[in-house]
Amino acid sequence: MNYKLRTNKAFTLIELVVAVALFAMVISFSSVIFKVSIEAYRTSSANAEIMQKLRAITDQLNRDFKGLQKDGYLMLYSEFVSKYEFKDSPSQEYFEAARIYYFTTGDFQSWFDPGIRSNIARVYFGHDSISLDPFNPNPIPISQWNLARDVELITPGILLPPPPAVVDYNDISYAKRKADLKETRTNANNLLSSGIPIDIQNDPNSVRSLMCQNVGEIKIEWTDGTKYLLDNSLNWFGLVSGNSNYGNIIEVRGKAPPTYRASWTPAIPKKYWPKALKFTFTLYDSKGILEKGRTFTHIVYLGD
Repeated sequence: MNYKLRTNKAFTLIELVVAVALFAMVISFSSVIFKVSIEAYRTSSANAEIMQKLRAITDQLNRDFKGLQKDGYLMLYSEFVSKYEFKDSPSQEYFEAARIYYFTTGDFQSWFDPGIRSNIARVYFGHDSISLDPFNPNPIPISQWNLARDVELITPGILLPPPPAVVDYNDISYAKRKADLKETRTNANNLLSSGIPIDIQNDPNSVRSLMCQNVGEIKIEWTDGTKYLLDNSLNWFGLVSGNSNYGNIIEVRGKAPPTYRASWTPAIPKKYWPKALKFTFTLYDSKGILEKGRTFTHIVYLGD
């Protein structure tokens, strides 16, 4: 009788060590790839959110300034704010928080009464007062600031409800609204100095003025259409325009860089009104994935 000796094959110690090492490498590479994929997805989502905000802002600016009334008012307020006051990186000592006030035509509908419409309105565009408040015991980080767009419809003949009702329309003609220079400038200066009060946590009516969240620095410049001789690029003006007819420049406080106002009124000939406005925004995503945000520039041409 013949017997065959059976032997059980097994891994050697070296083979086992090599297999474990290879398995560890595969797991390590897989985790790296997974982490990179997750980060890429988060970054892509953050960029998509920011681009959506940018489109909403630029589309609104295009609509508003297409109907800009150069027989009315265009008032720009540029405030330079210290980053130290708002718990952000002090890599740049100051950032600009500009806002603007103007009259424009369009199709405007009341937030409070959809049946009330107007083809002309006063518009405030800039940060809200809560974001701008440096005396807040818990200052809001720049990346969480709100962008406001507050609209007052000009609706002559439509009676206002009795106080304490709040509305977004005014029983006054455009001619009377702009003719009352003191009232208009006072209202504008109050809005531009402090911003629109928005409290979306406690006041549902504030939502009507909330245009976009997570909007940091806003810089607004203008041009009269002149160009530099060297490269034929547009000459953009900020604080100093070189010609007082381009705007009434008022320095508000003297810290460097200074805060200032520039205004164009019915008394200034149209040829001295801006030919274009340049808006520069720093936008952030709501989850803080892009810590430094993204900065964009948008130019609105105003025509003659």
